Amino acid sequence: MLNLSRLAAAVAVLSLSVPVVAMADEAAPSLEALAAQLKLQQAQIEALTAQVESQEKAVTEGGTFGKTSLGGYGEAYFKSIDDSTGKKKDEFDAYRLVLFVGHQFSDKVRFASELEIEHAYVKDTDTDTNGSTTSIKKSEGYVAVEQLFLEYQYADKHRAAAGQLLVPVGILNETHEPDTFYGVFRAPVEREIVPGTWYETGVMFSGDILPGLSYDAMMSSGLKTTSGNIKDGRQRGSKADGADVAYTARVKYTGIAGLELGLTMQEQQDMAQGGAKVAGTDLDASMIETHVAYTAGPFGLRALYAEWDMNENALLAADQKRAEQKGWYVEPSWKVVPTVGVFARYSEWDNEAGDAVNTNWQEKSVGVSWWLHERAVVKADLQRRDDPKGSNKDQDGFNVGIGFSF
Repeated sequence: MLNLSRLAAAVAVLSLSVPVVAMADEAAPSLEALAAQLKLQQAQIEALTAQVESQEKAVTEGGTFGKTSLGGYGEAYFKSIDDSTGKKKDEFDAYRLVLFVGHQFSDKVRFASELEIEHAYVKDTDTDTNGSTTSIKKSEGYVAVEQLFLEYQYADKHRAAAGQLLVPVGILNETHEPDTFYGVFRAPVEREIVPGTWYETGVMFSGDILPGLSYDAMMSSGLKTTSGNIKDGRQRGSKADGADVAYTARVKYTGIAGLELGLTMQEQQDMAQGGAKVAGTDLDASMIETHVAYTAGPFGLRALYAEWDMNENALLAADQKRAEQKGWYVEPSWKVVPTVGVFARYSEWDNEAGDAVNTNWQEKSVGVSWWLHERAVVKADLQRRDDPKGSNKDQDGFNVGIGFSF
């Protein structure tokens, strides 16, 4: 960038040469006149310097664009899986693209948003050959606003946010950019039991209790289900039924370098939002989640446990098996070199733990990640999923993918 202050100074110095040259043909000015002229020119230089500094500050710090941040992340994959009947499924997918826009209104007020597109394209309806229309499934693409909130720092180390917010739970729900976790896909327990990506509309208070110990307290729209299906109960902030809200609280400890300990609890008095199939009975539910994430040099470890407990009397007999749902996983990893890491993950989860029949899923995964850049990664993994029901669910195979964030 052209330094205008130096240019102004050079111009001023050149202007001083005029009276010097003129002195060869004219009588020398008095000392008082010369001093006055120098004083005037110095004032002009100082004014120009102040103006340049103000403009440079406006470019680097101020202005609408200077306070607006852009970012995002994306994923694409190929998977080859044999299901329990021996049928092979090979699939390519431009999995997701998420764009971030934020704005810093002041030192205390900011805005953040995330817009997600999944599976490359979206259409609202599909026309059959007979002319009728049917709804398109989520797997055929959708657009969602994952975050949309204002945050206000109302006191030192304490803040409040309102709008569409990520629920403070688990390891991946808030930090799920593909370059931050191992495996082409997120850990299944954090998709099936902790229903990531899980966001709700509401208000959240966050801050530090002590050095290394923080809290989050959230009141928001709750899940909506009459069958106990947690994942399908997410309302996604679209005209969410507010008959019954959810309360979420988390404490997190990060006082030791490389260590994170988290504990989250949620309570909701009626997940049916007043529409329970069993008349006069609320589908009250509670969730507890706890996890550890630890990094020491090249070694990493993640472990998580989550559990749901619902009022089975509010569920029909066929759905009472979902009154209890739980899962856990453990994932050690090792950076072979700073840009290449390997991992192994063992997962168990059961969305129908209230059933006397074995409904416990298991998955074993091993894989490698190669970071082309700290925010750009190529991944590959092998998986074996044990299906307790023997239905046509994905079982053995491999996944290859790319991911990035910026």
